[in-house]
Amino acid sequence: MNFVGAGGKTILIHKLMEEICEARPALYTTTTRIHPPDPREGLVVISTDNIPLLKLIVDQVGRCCADHAYKMIATRHFMSPNLLRGVPSDFACGLDRKLFPVLFNEADGAAGFSLKLPREDEPILMRDAEYLVPVIGADCLGLPLGPEVVFRWQTLAEQFSLRAGELITAQVAAGILMHSQGVCKSWKPGVSIIPFINKADGPAQDSDARDLAHSILSNGNFPVQRVVIGSALHGRAFSVASA
Repeated sequence: MNFVGAGGKTILIHKLMEEICEARPALYTTTTRIHPPDPREGLVVISTDNIPLLKLIVDQVGRCCADHAYKMIATRHFMSPNLLRGVPSDFACGLDRKLFPVLFNEADGAAGFSLKLPREDEPILMRDAEYLVPVIGADCLGLPLGPEVVFRWQTLAEQFSLRAGELITAQVAAGILMHSQGVCKSWKPGVSIIPFINKADGPAQDSDARDLAHSILSNGNFPVQRVVIGSALHGRAFSVASA
C-alpha cells in the first residue's frame, strides 16, 4: 500500500499500524526518506545500506516472530542525524507476503504541508502494491494558494497553472490532488486508489470535506470509487462512495 500526498501521511500510517498489529505484524517502509520514529511509539527499526541483508533480516524476524504482533520499520541507514534513507522500489519483491500481509510504504514527502505539488522524480511507488492512498489535509480549504500553503509552490505552480492568492475551494484542491501530473501520476491500472481527506477533526469540517470528496470522485484523470474522510489524530473516519 503506497501513501502519497500531504496532510498527515506519516501519522496515518502509524495509526493504521497500531490497528493492524493487534492481530498481525505490520511492516512500514519508505522509498523516499523519513524521520526516525519516537522510541515511545514502540516500533522496531531495522536499518542498513546492505539491501540483501536488510531483506534477510526482515524475513528472519518475520519467521521467528510469526506468532507475535509487532510494528517494524525497514529502511536504509541515516542520510543525516534526523533522516533515514528509503529502500529501493523493488524492496517488497521476494518478501514472503504471508509473513507481512500488510506493508505500508511512504512514497513521498511534504514537509508538514497539507497540499503538495510533486517533483518530476516523485512519488517513488513500491512495486506490486495493490492500493494507492493519496492524502490531503482538509485544513487547506479556504486558504489562498501560495508558498505558505502548498509544498513546492515556487517551482511547480506555473506547471500546474495555479495563480497565487486564489482561494482553495474543493474543486481547486481536488484538481491539484488528482492532477494528471500530481501525486497519482505513477498509478497503473489494477491498483485501487483510495484517497484520504485528513484533518476533518470534527463535524464542523465534515461539510467542506464532503464537498472535496465529491470533487475527487468526479475527477477526470483517475478512477476513484470511494474517498475516506476523517482524522488520523483523533481516530475518526467515514467514507463517501461514487453514485
